[in-house]
Amino acid sequence: MMPSNFKIIFALVLTIMLVLGWTKMKPFQTDDSFAQQTLVIGLQSGYPPFEFMDANGKIIGFDVELAEQIASKLGKTLVIKDMEFEGEILSLKQGKIDLIVSGMNITPSRLKEIAMIPYHGEAATSLSLVFWNEIPQGVHSIEDIAKLPNPSITVESGSLPEDYINHYKNIHAKSFQGSLAPLMDVKYGKSVANLVQTDVATYLQEKHPEIKILSIPLSKDDAILGFGIGVKKENQGLFQQVQHIIQELKASGELKQLENKWFKEVQ
Repeated sequence: MMPSNFKIIFALVLTIMLVLGWTKMKPFQTDDSFAQQTLVIGLQSGYPPFEFMDANGKIIGFDVELAEQIASKLGKTLVIKDMEFEGEILSLKQGKIDLIVSGMNITPSRLKEIAMIPYHGEAATSLSLVFWNEIPQGVHSIEDIAKLPNPSITVESGSLPEDYINHYKNIHAKSFQGSLAPLMDVKYGKSVANLVQTDVATYLQEKHPEIKILSIPLSKDDAILGFGIGVKKENQGLFQQVQHIIQELKASGELKQLENKWFKEVQ
């Protein structure tokens, strides 16, 4: 008969071996370990060619393909959170997302809240007014629209064009989610024009040849500093990693290839 002490020791050893074996087969995955394996980006679909839904309801676009490359180079699985543009910075600061990759302009006010990595476009000195079929007679500037019977201009909610048009108190600014709804409002005669960034105007005209474009010069104070990837200021490690990846993609020509794929004309 096996001594009682030996039985106890044997039982303990057997239990430990079983536990270790089970752990090896099925490692326990905490929320932290899952987070380390994923890259969560925030964007708002409905802003072609940066991010929008295809016919099958899948989010595609320039930003999406860029985010896929960033995640791949980081060895992480990409997770996309489709959210309202206005809530992206707050979600980033609260740690709900890792990056903003959402066609977001670099502006002095945004740089006070988050860090931004330039990835597309140079400093821009103009916006574009988009009209359907024709530019109204006598309209050569935004100021001229104020003289029309229905002085309304559509913009995407939370965008830089929205901030810009709000300086004109004698023009009614109509804000919409995404970039399609503002254009349709113009098409059906409810508004005079849609104010967008130049890249977006070029893309829209390619899809809708009826569109006419009027360039609107920006003052030095209103100039756009290009598009940037948003990173939480405290997350310097991720900032440096993504910055390095963008530099690599530029040097290899891969970023240029993406731009040529999604933008008809890249300056």
